[in-house]
Amino acid sequence: MMGNLSLRDRAILLGGVVLVLYFIAAAMWFMKFDREWAKSVKTYESAVKTYRKEVALITKRDSLQAQYDEEKENIPTLSDDEPADTRWMAALTTLAEKNNVAISGKKPGKEEQEDVLNKLEVELEWTASLKSLVNFMYALETAPDAMFDVRSLGVATSGRNTGFLKGKMTVCCAYSRGEEKGKVK
Repeated sequence: MMGNLSLRDRAILLGGVVLVLYFIAAAMWFMKFDREWAKSVKTYESAVKTYRKEVALITKRDSLQAQYDEEKENIPTLSDDEPADTRWMAALTTLAEKNNVAISGKKPGKEEQEDVLNKLEVELEWTASLKSLVNFMYALETAPDAMFDVRSLGVATSGRNTGFLKGKMTVCCAYSRGEEKGKVK
């Protein structure tokens, strides 16, 4: 086929092929540039969003610090030699009894320290009516001289039409160690 073309036609065809290849290369470069631009725009938008959140936190700093200071006053403090599991297991048992929740099993976890707070997670197996369970959970949230947080809650019916529920819950007890303000009595 090329043998039938004149030298001029071959040069024009070769020039056309070269132009098409340059066009394809330029198109591929622009497509890559477009992808990189879109990626840069997303990164910029994410940075702007983070910046706005940080500015909002900085403007709220005084109120957040006041809330922290108020909450810090309520953190119970145990002495260094007082066993945390004994203290919090007794408190959980007392709250359960006051709210008609039967505790059939208590399994304390390992005491952990997180920043300035210590925490102890306790897994409870319980049986109660719905009303008693709700009252117990409210009592955990509002307990004086204690900071409890329900981390997980599993609920199932207890037998057939008994009106009782049973389940497991993990309660996290938060406190500090030493002789600081907020001392547990």
